[in-house]
Amino acid sequence: MIFYQKETTRVHQDHIILHEVGHILADHQDDGDVGEDLPDLGPDFPHDLATRGFRRTCYTEGYEREAELVATIIQEWAVVMDYVTPRTPEDPALSALHSALSPRWGWL
Repeated sequence: MIFYQKETTRVHQDHIILHEVGHILADHQDDGDVGEDLPDLGPDFPHDLATRGFRRTCYTEGYEREAELVATIIQEWAVVMDYVTPRTPEDPALSALHSALSPRWGWL
């Protein structure tokens, strides 16, 4: 699962999701370092999910910069391909990402 911030712009949400996809594409492994105290989410909430989901970083680690770069590249391609590709997907909110990830035109 990929979690993202609800109270932000759609572009920022897409970037957060693509950043996490960047970790998946680069096969990054979780180092388990939380770096901060976590909120008490109760006994039924999986602790390993909390350690990954509530971690904050300033991208000093190479793997974080790499994931950020992947997200930025995909979003840039999405904008370019959306501009030059005349087709429209069923959901207009997905048009930029659809264009970037299309096997015919996209980056991947």
